[in-house]
Order: sequence, then structure tokens, then C-alpha cells
Amino acid sequence: MKEKINGKPVYLYMGLLFCVVCWGSNFIFGAILVQYFKPMEIAFLRLIFITLFLLIVFFKPIRQFRSLKSMIVPLLFIGFIGVTLNHWSFYASLTTASPVTAALILATAPICTSLINSAVFKERKSPFFWMWSLLSFFGVLMVIMKKGALVIGMGEGYIFLTMLTFSVFMVLVERYAKQLSSILLTFYSTMVGLILMTVFMPFSDVTFLRSVPFSIWMLLFFTAIIMHGICPLIWNHCISEVGSTNTSLLLNIEPFVAMVAGYIVLKESVSGMQLVGAMIILLSVTMALHSNRRIQLFNMREEPPF
Repeated sequence: MKEKINGKPVYLYMGLLFCVVCWGSNFIFGAILVQYFKPMEIAFLRLIFITLFLLIVFFKPIRQFRSLKSMIVPLLFIGFIGVTLNHWSFYASLTTASPVTAALILATAPICTSLINSAVFKERKSPFFWMWSLLSFFGVLMVIMKKGALVIGMGEGYIFLTMLTFSVFMVLVERYAKQLSSILLTFYSTMVGLILMTVFMPFSDVTFLRSVPFSIWMLLFFTAIIMHGICPLIWNHCISEVGSTNTSLLLNIEPFVAMVAGYIVLKESVSGMQLVGAMIILLSVTMALHSNRRIQLFNMREEPPF
């Protein structure tokens, strides 16, 4: 008998865990890349690598798929919000914000995802969910405070946009994953994101053709393939099986990965205020999602058998 967690096979959660570890370390790799490329350049080049990778690996199912008309509008939304805006804002945030701060703010994405599901799809939430949600944002305020003062710079603003776009992306993927396979959904949303990125790309100001160390190009290439090529495929498949609210719980691990990788690679330390804020965020998100799952189970019991 296969082992299960919450009624789902363990391999689904192992796949999600792999994605979260990769994405957590991506904050550190991104902080290195923005020292050599502009944020728009990183996003643009990565999307080229990702699109080519997906086209080569999944050429047969992509070529055989014919009926895409009903998904054109959803793919435009998913591509623009979840790819173009999300990729650009992520790297833009790392030009000024600390990778650890960015990771901690992005850790509130599960709360944002649940709020969207509640507002748009009328998902029921318990009073405890709202209480823990408010506490999580209090933790965010502690994380971005500097010397006792609340400081919200451009970097923090960009990572808030990243968090919002990622939350919307998760909700959209969950809603449309039944109509399009995870492979096709990932490929077409990435391709749409690349096309839209090309429209907004200021080619007259492009500087990535200047001399950049070979090791940095390799870092850009391999992180693109792993973080945004392989991981989204795994994530989109697992999210369609487990659900956006449940899968987002594992995102709590991202800040810890960023902290460890940041300390090892960038020698970046974490302040006491950040550490307390981090614990509040992670505890609040965990408890909020736990209370949310209890409501979901209650709703399932209320549903008629037929």
C-alpha cells in the first residue's frame, strides 16, 4: 500500500518539497544575477531558455495538441500575471531588498491565495483563519522594519507584487489545470509570458551582451531550467491533485532555505527582529491554513451524498 498524506500519495508532497527548496535558493541566486544583469534582462533571457527547454522536451504533446481556442483568454491572464509580471517583479525586488526579507514577504502567499479564494470563489473561512492572517502580516511588518522604523522601499514593493501575482497564478492554475495538462499549461503560459515580455522589453537599453563571466551565464541558464522549467511542471501537476491552499503550506520552508543559503553563499546574517518576524509569519501561515482545512472538511461533511 502506498503511503499517503491527507489522502494523497507521498510523492506529490515530495515533488512540492523539491520545488520549494529550489525556489528558496533562487532568492540567493537571483541576488547574484542582478549584479550582472538588469531585472528585465534576467526575466527575458530565462523565459527564452525555459520556452526552448519545454519545446524540446515536450515537442510531441505540444505538436499533437490542437484545441486551444477556449484557453486563449485564460492563458493571456496566466501568462501575463504569473509569468511576465511575476518574473520581472521578483528580480526587480532583489536589486534593493534583502533576499531573506523577500523570502519572508513571499511566505505570506498562502494567506493571499486563501483570501483570493474566499473573495472570488466564496470559500468559507473560520474566525481563527482571519486572526492568524492578520498576525502573519504583523510579522511581515516586523521583518521590513529597520532600526525600529517601518521602511518600505522599492524592493519591498516589488516583492509584494511578486507575492500577489504568484497567489493569483496558483488560483488560476488550480481552476484551469483540469482543462489543460500541466505540461501544456506550463509551456503555453511561459510562451505567452515571453511574448508579452518582448513587448515590454526596452531593447534600446539592453546591456546583457556586454562581457559577463561564463560562470554567471551558466548560473542563469541552469537556474532557469530548474527553477522555472522543471519546478513549474512538477508544481502545476501536484497543485492540480492537492489544491492551491494545501500545497501553499509547504512554501513555509522557503524562508529557511533562503536564510541558510544566504548565510553560506552571501554571508548574510539575520537580525533578531527578522527572526522573530519570521517565526510569527511561519506560525501564523501554518495555523491559518490548518484552520482553513478544518473548514474544508466541515463543508465536505455538509455536502449531500448525491
